[in-house]
Amino acid sequence: MDPVVFFAVVTSLYGVLYFFDRFFKSCMHYPYDAFLKNTGLSVNFMSLHWHTNAFNRALLRWGSAGNSCTRNFMVTSFNVGVLLTFSLLPIGIILLIITIFSGGEADTSAPYASAMPVQLEILLPGVNLPLEEIGYYITTLVLCLVVHEMGHAMAAVLEDVPVTGFGIKFFFCLPMAYTELSNDHLNSLRWFKKLRVLCAGIWHNFLFAGICYLLISTIGITMSPFFVYNEHVIVTELTRKSALRGERGLKVDNLITQVNGCPISSVESWHSCLYSTMKKRAGYCVSADFIQLNDESSAISHHSVDGQLQCCDELNPNVSCFEVVEDVNGDVPVELPQHVCLNVRRTLEEVTEHCTSGLCSEGFCLRPLMRNITAIMTFKRLNLNGEKLPPVIYVGHPWDVSRTVEVSAFVPRYRFLSAAWPDAWFLLLKYNVVFSIGLALVNAIPCFGFDGAHITSTVIHSFLVGKVDQYAKRDLISVIITSVGSLLFGLALLKVAWLSFLRPLM
Repeated sequence: MDPVVFFAVVTSLYGVLYFFDRFFKSCMHYPYDAFLKNTGLSVNFMSLHWHTNAFNRALLRWGSAGNSCTRNFMVTSFNVGVLLTFSLLPIGIILLIITIFSGGEADTSAPYASAMPVQLEILLPGVNLPLEEIGYYITTLVLCLVVHEMGHAMAAVLEDVPVTGFGIKFFFCLPMAYTELSNDHLNSLRWFKKLRVLCAGIWHNFLFAGICYLLISTIGITMSPFFVYNEHVIVTELTRKSALRGERGLKVDNLITQVNGCPISSVESWHSCLYSTMKKRAGYCVSADFIQLNDESSAISHHSVDGQLQCCDELNPNVSCFEVVEDVNGDVPVELPQHVCLNVRRTLEEVTEHCTSGLCSEGFCLRPLMRNITAIMTFKRLNLNGEKLPPVIYVGHPWDVSRTVEVSAFVPRYRFLSAAWPDAWFLLLKYNVVFSIGLALVNAIPCFGFDGAHITSTVIHSFLVGKVDQYAKRDLISVIITSVGSLLFGLALLKVAWLSFLRPLM
């Protein structure tokens, strides 16, 4: 979804909710208040809050169920979570420093850098997310936050700390979740038991990331009853401006097997083959008889702008100038000129094989003379029944193909299935891995409002008791450390805001 449309829809929904909230509170005060109390909802300006204690009894039953082995396993698991959290602290600080002081310049040398979509920088250096997929981000954040808070709740139940409720707050489109625990019971725990509760959310995020990564690794197996994965790519969408539309062009549900002889088996190989058509000019093996019968050469000239050699009529878009490439033995018939002008489509239909060094088992190697921004691309394709279709020939820039043709590595086994379903699931899993690890790293940092602040306070008050007697001084040390972490996090957020939103607008 387009980001502007998404933000407009969210703003409109909040406006409607806020209007009816004010209306019902003024006209139907008591029934509406009873509804809000029973559902746990509250509506404010550009924010929505939901709180519930419906899961409290289920958690208590779960905590009292099971045998000692199950409990010992859970305790050991949360112990590992404590060790993992302390190992993430220096990693999180280093990543914040890298984010703050990195250049943040786009790689203009990349072939498609000039037309890249708007991207969202996050606090993991080198990870950029397209803003068009913001719906996935919000869904992923909600899932990761719920998993995080359930970790705190499960650890609290194991330590006999009452859980009084759960809640989710939406500030515009930013979700925030929380677990409401009894502070008196939590603070009465010994320091390591308290750390188990505080670090459980981070540990659960890592476990969740591992589960999602396992699902990604086995997606070909899990989807195999319904989809063929990573054998070919299927065309899922052609934009209206795509030059590959038309009777002789690509169609939705076409299976693309090759581009200029480069085999296509995944989305990554699709982009790699398109990129290689620009970096490495493909040669074509054509018979000498075909060349002699179809040569339309005119006087050789050079373009005035780029100096590109031209041996065809520039007003004829169907022909191109080809160079005869000598093989390593210099084997070129005398009757063939060095440059010939041929019809592009008829020539590519006569191709027996592709050549790189001038060697052909049959015929002679011809290499098209094209401007740097264009390339000749031949797309071999199949239909859903596996039957061969006529190849599609396109002359243009590979980026135009990548930008206007959407493909998927999931080929449906049945016609009523759509590749959009596993694509959406695969993308959601990938974002869950990235966001879960990112949420764990951020929460390990000593920053106000995060688990790291409570963890830092617990460690300082537990280990500095013998050296710093006064509670106020220990608390001051904790506040100073947390303030430094908050400053680094704030600077990183400003950098992210600059790279993602402010700089693209300037």
